[in-house]
Amino acid sequence: MKKLAIFILFFVLLGGCGFEFLISPIVKGVVTWVQGEAHKYYNYDSEAVYRAVKRTAKELNYEITSDDPKENGDYKLVVGVNDKFKISVDRIESNITLVSIRINFMGDKPYAELFYKELDVQLNTIEFDKDGIPIKNDL
Repeated sequence: MKKLAIFILFFVLLGGCGFEFLISPIVKGVVTWVQGEAHKYYNYDSEAVYRAVKRTAKELNYEITSDDPKENGDYKLVVGVNDKFKISVDRIESNITLVSIRINFMGDKPYAELFYKELDVQLNTIEFDKDGIPIKNDL
């Protein structure tokens, strides 16, 4: 029985991206990769995450080609030349937001992780208005 459990664990760990969803949260922290799209949850309200996504695109020198805010706190953005990034910011609860990123048609995992890394930096940066007052909900 022990050999079977070790074999299954070995198969899952080295089985390729077909079994990645089983171990992804353990190995990679909170970023999951499902069918060419990266997903990550944040403990911030969706408006603060949305502003951070826009700052991240600006920091990485990408133009926002489409910006579609919804009334329920969800946002859809298309960033970059030839619709490079399709980003969805979805409000799950009052302070839980899901950011999903698809890069081109098939996805580009390292590039999505680069975007998430910069997004993490932007979320930990306080944004001020022109009068020097911090913009609310950005912490």
